[in-house]
Amino acid sequence: MKNLLAVILLFAFLSAEPHPEAIKSAQNIIQVFSHQSSKSHISDDLRTLARYGHSLSENTKHELRLLGFNFGGRIVNRSLDVRTEASGLNDTYDNGNFRFHYTTSGSHAVSSSDTNSNSIPDYIEQMSDVFNHVVDYQLNMFDFVEPPADGWYTANNDNGGNGLYDIYVRNAGGGVYGYVQPEFYANNSGNNEHSSGVSEVNAFTSYMVMRHNYNGFPNTELEAIQVTAAHEFFHAVQFGYDGWEESWIMEASAVQMEEMIYDDVNDCYQYMSSWFNSPHQSLNLDSQNRWYGSFIFFEYVNSHLSVDAIKTFWEHSITHDSYYGEYSVQTLDEAFDDLGSSFTEMLNGMSVANQIMSSSSAAAPFDYEEADTYSANLSTYNTVSYSAGTDETVTSTNLQENAAQYIRLISDDPVLATLANNDGPDSYLELHAIMTFGDSAWTVWSGSPINVDTTDPSTVYFVVVSQNDAGSDFDYTLTFTDGAMSTDLEIPDKFSISHAYPNPFNPQTNIQIDLQNPQRVQVYIYDIKGHRVKTLVNRHLVAGQHVFTWNGRNYQGHPVSTGTYFVRIKGKSQERWQKVTLLK
Repeated sequence: MKNLLAVILLFAFLSAEPHPEAIKSAQNIIQVFSHQSSKSHISDDLRTLARYGHSLSENTKHELRLLGFNFGGRIVNRSLDVRTEASGLNDTYDNGNFRFHYTTSGSHAVSSSDTNSNSIPDYIEQMSDVFNHVVDYQLNMFDFVEPPADGWYTANNDNGGNGLYDIYVRNAGGGVYGYVQPEFYANNSGNNEHSSGVSEVNAFTSYMVMRHNYNGFPNTELEAIQVTAAHEFFHAVQFGYDGWEESWIMEASAVQMEEMIYDDVNDCYQYMSSWFNSPHQSLNLDSQNRWYGSFIFFEYVNSHLSVDAIKTFWEHSITHDSYYGEYSVQTLDEAFDDLGSSFTEMLNGMSVANQIMSSSSAAAPFDYEEADTYSANLSTYNTVSYSAGTDETVTSTNLQENAAQYIRLISDDPVLATLANNDGPDSYLELHAIMTFGDSAWTVWSGSPINVDTTDPSTVYFVVVSQNDAGSDFDYTLTFTDGAMSTDLEIPDKFSISHAYPNPFNPQTNIQIDLQNPQRVQVYIYDIKGHRVKTLVNRHLVAGQHVFTWNGRNYQGHPVSTGTYFVRIKGKSQERWQKVTLLK
């Protein structure tokens, strides 16, 4: 039945107008493979062409056929009886995981240097070592599923000569680091044979191209090989789960994989400037620069939720057929729920962290480990100079979904800030106030209204976060009026908290909360580095007194080590932090 549906869809493509994304990707690919462009990333263009290429005009198809593309199957690829990338590469080297195809002569030649005289070029051995390291991390340490193999191909299809994953080392064109070419639905059914107990429907076989040299690229040649291998092989891994997943999350998580394996290279820093210049643009905006810069979201998630977050996402991805819709945010929410959080919470946390931008543990959980080395200047949407007795407003109509805008407050007088969504429920937006103090300390308040006593903070920023994808542009008004001389202003949803007792503690401590009104309450435990170790509560509570106990254990039920921990209590309109100490 599925094959019949695929045939119907293929005929629909043949009779439809060219898909605009296919047109754009075809132009990019033609320019790169004709050496007319220095575009550095084309894996997503190849995937877009694989999906929508059948809709292209015959003239464009003809140009692509001259470059080796084949339009005869369900996926547009570069595979007939011989893969186009294999042309001119007469030598091979197998390392147990990969087969490297290369040559030491002609325009695709790698350096023939062979210091150990084993007839394998040093360049190929160096690349082989890097890829084995990448495999060890992605498949063994991080426990991702191995990409589908091509050993089942018929004699009419080139599988590189054996069932190992094929890497073609050649002049890739322009400024291309490398790319992964989707080839066929895995096992002709879309099911990855390496997974256990699940049936994927959009898993693809693929092969990879790496450059014959990285002369003129940023960083050293070894570093260029390292980040490219980590990035591109993760695309092959992604194809083993859901090859039609949204582009932004495929690229953002692949960039983050570079950081997870080669943390010291920091090639990803090159994507930060344009991303932080436009924080109002969606995390999942359809823009290649945005896709790569959105790795910062996964950097925050990995640091403050779990290093398993990306894997959990891809495991959930197979439960949604992305050929027929966009499910990435929903799937992230499902994955984060498994880990005791939500997409909304991580989005808001990242948005606050992007303003604080600190590596200090005092900023936890809004810190980044490498923030002090980021070349990130966050764009401020507006600056408000406030004087008592004169109301001020900030309006916006261009805040996109899953994005944030930052407003700086300059005032010698206390201020009450109130946020209103002008074209939808107020719950679609979240307001945070970030107060910075001279001793490198921060206080974050969330909700609306927020009263800010400006006596002590050195700077005050408000952050408006769009935490709903109901619209492409949010229309809101942030109103500033006279506030009170205490940040602890009486507001309808106020709660009070007693000091944790006992403190220091062993083996357990208690946190008492008194609610004036019913509201959703979240209580989390963080370690000194800002990593969340336990969720005590995350649910709607009735008015009254509530006591929660932490027994000094983490999510896995294991005892945590002696030291300082932070209790974060978040209600509808307030947020409080307490420090507790575990002694053993």
